[in-house]
Amino acid sequence: MDTSRTSSQISFNGRGIPLNRAPHNVFVKPAFGHCQKAWTNYFELPVEYTVEVHSDILNPANDTLATRYLPDRECRRRFIVVDEKVQQLYGHEILQYFKAHRVETHIVVIPGGEENKVFEAVDKVLSELCKYGLHRREPILAIGGGVVLDIVGFAASCYRRGVPYIRVPTTLLAIVDASVGVKTGVDYVSSELGRLKNRMGAFYAPCAAFLDKRFVATQDRRNIINGLGEIMKLALVCSSELFALLEQYGQQLIIEGFQGRLSDIADRVIELSVQFMLEELGPNLWEYKLERSTDFGHTFSKIIEMEAEPPLLHGEAVNIDGFFCVVLSYKRKLISSEERDRIFYTMKKLGLPTIDALCVPQVLWRGLEDALEHRNGKQRLPLLNGIGSCIFVNDVSYSELEECVKELNQLHNLK
Repeated sequence: MDTSRTSSQISFNGRGIPLNRAPHNVFVKPAFGHCQKAWTNYFELPVEYTVEVHSDILNPANDTLATRYLPDRECRRRFIVVDEKVQQLYGHEILQYFKAHRVETHIVVIPGGEENKVFEAVDKVLSELCKYGLHRREPILAIGGGVVLDIVGFAASCYRRGVPYIRVPTTLLAIVDASVGVKTGVDYVSSELGRLKNRMGAFYAPCAAFLDKRFVATQDRRNIINGLGEIMKLALVCSSELFALLEQYGQQLIIEGFQGRLSDIADRVIELSVQFMLEELGPNLWEYKLERSTDFGHTFSKIIEMEAEPPLLHGEAVNIDGFFCVVLSYKRKLISSEERDRIFYTMKKLGLPTIDALCVPQVLWRGLEDALEHRNGKQRLPLLNGIGSCIFVNDVSYSELEECVKELNQLHNLK
């Protein structure tokens, strides 16, 4: 290697002198401290995945699930992990679909629900993968709600240090949330620390997410409203149009299960939600930037969701957190009383909860303290700056939480 040139002449962004056999990414660096020799290996990992909207994806006329992302034409099999409830509702249809395409299936059924989002579920999937002998480039197919998608994604990231997987979300919440980004994970549970939400996991992108709102038709009312909790979050921080659609059509969308007469409106609500999620997450998949508008509703909700009695669903806890942040925004004069009331009445009209017994200063303060750990020492709390945009603050005090709890109680006619 010619080292006669100065390092400033041949260095790449200050990383050092490039090695001949890997001139673009491996560099010799000057020794420092007690170090005798040092290299830097600089490598950017490309990430590409597609999010597609389909209609009636289990119709044999649509060959997507039977043929996409198979490693070769001779591979006529699928390793499928299915949510327990989805198996009850669609199991026969899934079998008939793959039978029509002459694809051999190995189906593993696991329960959904937050209580089942633990490492034991990941271990079950890994055990089945080992027995099955999944090929290195052969994708796992995950069909279910967000919990099942998270479990399968985490297992896929671990098996043989990473195999492909495909997401097919079957709940409204999963369609607009868990299917869109690259985060996977499960809760950590121990006798000493209790249950810690999403403490184990990985940033691991799927090959694709195939969305079909037809599955929403078999959800009950509460679970559809649960999905609207995440959609409401996106509306408040990203889109006045999306909020207006929820305000005007939300009740009827719930009644129709996102099908029927308002199918076009349902499509638009899902389209906007997915697009805004991708716009927010796309440039920041690994969360290097910790000021994230999609964290709206996710500061206090972790503790509320884990400790509420009776239990709350994820979207319900997010909406309670979100409305408390609406009150915080109002108290800071970031939104008007008219905007606050418009949000409040829309949430109530949709059946979204806006308060819980855990909305007390000491519990909310614990949420902020947990956020400090997750957000690298700062609160980075998203607050509304009008409907459809947000700002971030780092100076919320305990006394401010006390004042906002009083305001929250007054809005709900509580003492």
